[in-house]
Amino acid sequence: MNIALLNQLREITEAFNRLGLRPVICGGLGLYLLFRDRPQAVRATQDIDLMITPSQAGQRATREAIARAILEELQYVTCEEGRCFRFMKVPARRLDILAPPVEAVAIEGGRVKLVRMRLHGRLTPEACFIEEDLRTIDLALLMPGSVPPGSLFVSVPSPANMLILKVFAYEDRDSDPRRDEERAQAHAYDIYLIATLAQLSDYQEGRGFLSRHASSDVIQKAREIVTTRFSALEQSGWKHVLASAAFHPGRPMGERREQLDLARRRLLRWFEEPRPVH
Repeated sequence: MNIALLNQLREITEAFNRLGLRPVICGGLGLYLLFRDRPQAVRATQDIDLMITPSQAGQRATREAIARAILEELQYVTCEEGRCFRFMKVPARRLDILAPPVEAVAIEGGRVKLVRMRLHGRLTPEACFIEEDLRTIDLALLMPGSVPPGSLFVSVPSPANMLILKVFAYEDRDSDPRRDEERAQAHAYDIYLIATLAQLSDYQEGRGFLSRHASSDVIQKAREIVTTRFSALEQSGWKHVLASAAFHPGRPMGERREQLDLARRRLLRWFEEPRPVH
């Protein structure tokens, strides 16, 4: 992983930890943190997706403290193309803010207005359960020698929550009007990685999570996306994975399709409808 990106993460984590908070990291960096000890490489990323959770955004004073940390302490500057939720910092450090709906916080134009005119979160309704089964990571494991053990902690979503974020992101980029082949391919490859790298304990935890929320609109929609785009190798999701340059380059097509089908079957098991209890 890019050392500059890890240093950026360390700065954000230091600022959040001083507030008594742990940053929740999603996107490509979140996947890297989640599966950092697995043998298969996670795709490279150049930015940080930071999720502001309902518990972090519940109090106005905390929201304002987060805004001060990002804008004043860390000196991020808002980007014109994503004003108040997309930020830059020299040299070439990007930070995107996301948030699920939060009670008593205004939502306008696809944004959760955490601190009006200063800090918004890109509205992410599928993250409504993001705080369940969060994983905590000691940054000393990633930056030995630079970070003392037990001094800085970051959180990442569970594999189940990461899957939900990714299937929604994939559908968004595989549909008009926001269709984008390159981004759809990246999201599809991330879904493949999660299905492949998740361990039995991740699956069992995820099945429990999905069962608890089986009646929610978010879980039902996630199941629909998986069914319509990932239930067969001929569907768009797996076609995008197969087209990815990162997907087993140089291997025979038959072997690549076998790997794809294994991931397909694993993914479908995650999202099977719970069996009724008699």
